[in-house]
Amino acid sequence: MKLSNRVLSALLLISSILLAVTTEMGFADKICKTRSQRFSGVCLSNFNCAITCQLFEEFENGNCEFDGVFRRCLCSKPC
Repeated sequence: MKLSNRVLSALLLISSILLAVTTEMGFADKICKTRSQRFSGVCLSNFNCAITCQLFEEFENGNCEFDGVFRRCLCSKPC
């Protein structure tokens, strides 16, 4: 009985250490989004938005999202 409590305690300690290490290593990175400076008009196609963000604005991705009333092209990359 005492051995199983020790093993359980050790496993709990190891799992909490692994969780803390993986969180600090960047697995929980934030994504920063900003409105595209080159895309004009209402955004209807995620593909066109992503191409504009990647080729002309040096972001990793882009998606059409509501920015107020209209759908706008928002470029995104890790912060």
